[in-house]
Amino acid sequence: MIKYFANNQSIILVLIPVFVLLHMLMDFYFPEFNMLAVGQENLWNLDFKQINPFLSKSLAFVFICVNAILLNFVFNTLEFYDRFVYLPSIMYVLMVFLFPISLRFGEDLIAHFFFILSFYQLLSIRQNDDARNNTFLSGLFLGAAATFLPIYVTFILLIWLGIFIMRPFVFREYLLPLVALAFPFLWVFLVDQEFYYHFFLFDSTLNFSRFGGLFIVIPHIVIIILALLANKKILERRLKSSIRYKRIISVTLFALVFSASLSILILIFTKSYFYFTIGAAILPFILPYAYLNVKHKWLPYSLFYALILLNIVKFFY
Repeated sequence: MIKYFANNQSIILVLIPVFVLLHMLMDFYFPEFNMLAVGQENLWNLDFKQINPFLSKSLAFVFICVNAILLNFVFNTLEFYDRFVYLPSIMYVLMVFLFPISLRFGEDLIAHFFFILSFYQLLSIRQNDDARNNTFLSGLFLGAAATFLPIYVTFILLIWLGIFIMRPFVFREYLLPLVALAFPFLWVFLVDQEFYYHFFLFDSTLNFSRFGGLFIVIPHIVIIILALLANKKILERRLKSSIRYKRIISVTLFALVFSASLSILILIFTKSYFYFTIGAAILPFILPYAYLNVKHKWLPYSLFYALILLNIVKFFY
């Protein structure tokens, strides 16, 4: 299966909604996995749990598919690889399936959508072009993401670092994303004048205790090994790639390290695995390299099917 996603065959994208639908059908018969997440952090005072269950699953289905295809569009448009591939889509789906956000509609999926748009605008910055439009839109989309999942407000540091790597210093290009980031919060203020408290609460929880080590240790080991394999390939590719590619991949790697560090820190202080979901929108830019033009395929292929198996076993555990 993986070889089809690694080739330039756009028809393979029809499998994305099929996989998402099958995953939701599994939840229909074995719904325990959907009950692990508690808490809502959006600043709009929206209660996603009050949405009709069928509508909630339908919206989750749409957003997962849209996010997966959007990630693929960004990966191919910005030429992360020298030919079109569709691995980012399937990687995103498998990452999201590890969390209950794949089974209900909530702020997480909306935040992923806006973050991907923000990241696209950031990586679209070119050294010799006016970057005001890109920096403003990147900040605006990031602000929209933060109104649904406040942890994303910290990614303004990623935007600033990205500008620093991509462009010569222009002060207004550092100021514009900050102004744009603040703009969505002007509307949030009309809903909740004390919304800023949510930036420090981190009260969403995700409890995998009944799975023991199966759903905590094993997925992390699989993803870490895949990330290491991908990084090895990235380092090889950097040696013979353009300056622009080196800058794009540097920003992407920093985004991954930054999100992982945030998630670990929050885990240490709050004991919640919930915030590892932010990495699900970044890993699909990195993990595909574990499968592209590799000599020894048995290890990454085995890990790919291990992720699929984990996402099935969780319903019966």
